[in-house]
Amino acid sequence: MSLDISPSSSTEREIAAARQAGSVAFLHRAPFALDAYRLGYLPGFREDCGYQQAQFKHLNIPVGMLDNDFRNPDLDRYVARFFEHEPKVGVIGDVYDPDDVDRYVAATREIQASYPDADLVIVPKCRKVIDMIPDDLVLGYSRGYADRLAHEFSEPTDWRGRRVHILGGSPPKQLDVIEQLTRPTLTDDPPADIAGLDWNGLHRGAQFGEFWTADGWDDSGRDADHVTVRKTVRHSLARVREFWKSHGIWPETTPQNEGLDVKYEGPSPADLEDAACTECGTNVWRTRRGPHVAEYDTGAICGYCSYECYFSHRHRNNLEEIAGEQSVYLPPA
Repeated sequence: MSLDISPSSSTEREIAAARQAGSVAFLHRAPFALDAYRLGYLPGFREDCGYQQAQFKHLNIPVGMLDNDFRNPDLDRYVARFFEHEPKVGVIGDVYDPDDVDRYVAATREIQASYPDADLVIVPKCRKVIDMIPDDLVLGYSRGYADRLAHEFSEPTDWRGRRVHILGGSPPKQLDVIEQLTRPTLTDDPPADIAGLDWNGLHRGAQFGEFWTADGWDDSGRDADHVTVRKTVRHSLARVREFWKSHGIWPETTPQNEGLDVKYEGPSPADLEDAACTECGTNVWRTRRGPHVAEYDTGAICGYCSYECYFSHRHRNNLEEIAGEQSVYLPPA
């Protein structure tokens, strides 16, 4: 006798609908934000940044997502910024203490009174806060570069049945979260509804001549002629979009919809004055040694001028590196 725990067709449809994101955002300055917008991403920026587009004439990029300045949070300032930019998605802020929940909810209600269709995100930073946030608001699931990640204080079941926006983390890490929050369970827990997700790590890799692929960072064409950081980021954006489409996550409707036929051209040294080695500070394009990009479980993406600098930095800081779907930990000597 066998026990059949495979999902029914109705359950599969429910999960597929829950997994498909309402938006995939890319927060950056122009012209990178413009390229992302044309490829179907929801463009945006952090409240203290902007698109920095003064040097571009007649450039109009809508503000799709407005993040908060998490290092210097100010709730009243953020509400004022929201009314100024009128985004579709607003990340109101991080809530560490249950006593602060009412303040953040009141801020979202003030915004909702004028923008009832906006997705307003509150980011819980402790388990108790999750249940205190009203069901009509979106929960922010921290997976990228943050001081306290969601999986460090909660279980997947805590997020099920809620609308969730995944904040940061490369696509494989975000996909792992999506699967945890939506797959069938023996107790028939409802799936989380993936409202959206965002990740902005592509530019760092492009500074070192590498673009993102589902199999990791790729340096193909690093020595090609007529190359730019912008084209490398754009190629990564197309690869990320292709990844999400293949997994049924990419939104059904997007702001724009350019094709995926993006020819790769790597960056030129003139574009990469800020491409300093994380370990020694050397400009990676002024050394004959090959640059190396590594992504760590903290969400940080670091570039190095050589394997030796990469190995030294990782070992000295006891960093855990993401390699495909596995974590590689190098213990201290």
